[in-house]
Amino acid sequence: MTSQLIIPKGTKAHVFVVDRFSFPVHSHRLFCGVKDPRREWGFSGKWGLYATILCTRLNDLVFFYQRRIDEPQEERGFRGIYKIASEPFFDDSEVSWASHKVLGKCPYCGSTFPEKMDFKKQTAWCSECKKQLEYGAHILPNRIRIQLYQYYEKSVDDNTAYVDQTDPGTLWTMLFRKVYGRGRERSVAPILPEEAEKLIRLLDKVNRDKKAESLEFDPYVPTEKRAIKVDLGPGPKVKYEHVLQAWFMENIDKDFPVLKDILGPKKDLEWFGNEIIYGIGGDKVDILTLHMEDNIRRRSTVIELKDGEVGKQDVKQIERYSYWVSQLVTANAKERIQSHLTLQPVLVGFDFTTEALSVLNGMQQRNINIEYPWGKVTITIMAPIGLKYEVQDGKIEFDFAKPPSK
Repeated sequence: MTSQLIIPKGTKAHVFVVDRFSFPVHSHRLFCGVKDPRREWGFSGKWGLYATILCTRLNDLVFFYQRRIDEPQEERGFRGIYKIASEPFFDDSEVSWASHKVLGKCPYCGSTFPEKMDFKKQTAWCSECKKQLEYGAHILPNRIRIQLYQYYEKSVDDNTAYVDQTDPGTLWTMLFRKVYGRGRERSVAPILPEEAEKLIRLLDKVNRDKKAESLEFDPYVPTEKRAIKVDLGPGPKVKYEHVLQAWFMENIDKDFPVLKDILGPKKDLEWFGNEIIYGIGGDKVDILTLHMEDNIRRRSTVIELKDGEVGKQDVKQIERYSYWVSQLVTANAKERIQSHLTLQPVLVGFDFTTEALSVLNGMQQRNINIEYPWGKVTITIMAPIGLKYEVQDGKIEFDFAKPPSK
C-alpha cells in the first residue's frame, strides 16, 4: 500500500514519547512537552535533551509514541501526524484537556524537575518537596508548538511497527532503542526519512486509508515563553560534551564557517540528527548527516564529539562504525542507492593527542562493498577530518587539526 503523503525534501521527522495521560493534552492542545532534567550532563541529562529538541525545525513532522502503562496493545504505539510550528521554548504554565493535564512545575514548591510516579500504586509526588501530585500529571516545561498535519484515529502497535514483514523497510534506529532497553529511552528522537515514510505507510494501512475528518483542538498559547538557547560558557572548553552537541544541532544548517566546508552546500543537506543508534548493543554516533545529489542520497557525514581531548581510541572507533552506519544509510533509502555512497568521518575536540593525530594521519581513503539481495553498493570511506574548537566570550571557533583530503 502506497501512502498518499509525501515528505518534502529537507523535512525531518521526530518521535515524541507520551502516555495515556499526556497524549490527550498534547494532541488536542497542539504542543509537545518534554521534561526538565535535574542532571545537566549525559545522554538523558539537560544538555542531551536540549540537543535533541534543538534538532527540530519549523514544518518538521511529529509522530507520538504512546508507551504502555496499563492499556491493551491496540490502544498504544505510534500516532500521528503533526508538524512543528515553533522554535523550542520553556514555559512552566499548566495545560489541560478534559480530565487530563500537563504541568510546567510543581504547584507547591515551583520545581520544574520531573515528578516521581508509581504506576502500580497510582501515585505521584514532587521530586523536590515530596508533596503528592495528581496521578498522571507530568511536569513537562520544555515545549514546542505543533499543528495538525494528518490525523489518524488508530495507532500503529509495536508488532506492526517492528515485527510485521508485509511492509518494506525497518524502523532501524527506533528498534535498537527498544531492544537495548532501559537507559536508551528518550522522550524525543529524530528518525530517518525512510523510517518516517514507513510510519506513514503503516498509519495508512491500519486505518485502511480512512483518516478521521477532524480532531477537536484548542491550541495552547504559552504564558511565559522563554527561548531555549545554548550557553557555551566562558571557554575555552565547553562544560559538557552535550553542550557542544546542542550547539551543533542548533547551527549545523546555518552555513557556519569551517563546518560548511565539511558538510557542503546547504541545498544538498537531506537530513541531520543526533544520538543515532545503529547497533543492537546501543552503539551510536553523536551526529549523522545525509546529503543528496540529483535527488539521490550520495553522501553521509558522521561527526563524533569530545568536550576535551581526542585520543587514539576515539579515532579507532571509526573502524567500528563505518560498515554498520553505511548499511544504516543505504539499506532502506527511499530512492535506491544503486552503486555508490561516500561516508565522511569527522572528529571534533578541544585538542588531539599526539597518538590520535598519528593514527588520523595514517588513515587513508578506502572502499568497502555491501552485498544486498538487490545488488552491490560500494561505500567510499574518506580519510577522517580532525577539527579543533575553542570558545571565547561565548562564541565558538573551529580550526583543522587534520584538514579534508584533496
